[in-house]
Amino acid sequence: MSNDQVSNHEQISGQLLALVIDLGGRLTAQQQTWAHEYLDANELGLALEMIADWLSEDSRPITRLERNVMLALADQMTMGDRVARALELCPMKPVSASEH
Repeated sequence: MSNDQVSNHEQISGQLLALVIDLGGRLTAQQQTWAHEYLDANELGLALEMIADWLSEDSRPITRLERNVMLALADQMTMGDRVARALELCPMKPVSASEH
């Protein structure tokens, strides 16, 4: 891997880790554990797909920012539309004052 590829990979991994942390209250403890295991195993695409699937299973709300981050990551990893289709099942969560 070139330095640019390593840097890009680390950026994506960091964004996914932040996403797991931010979504902590909307993921079960087991789902959080699995997400961390996927990230530790360098399965970044799988981690993103599973997060989107878990959120969509129970129509858990997400903010516009969270949706945009997940869609941007899926695009950056050229993953197709699976993540987008799953996120369509998630209602929009109102934005808190800290997210402005």
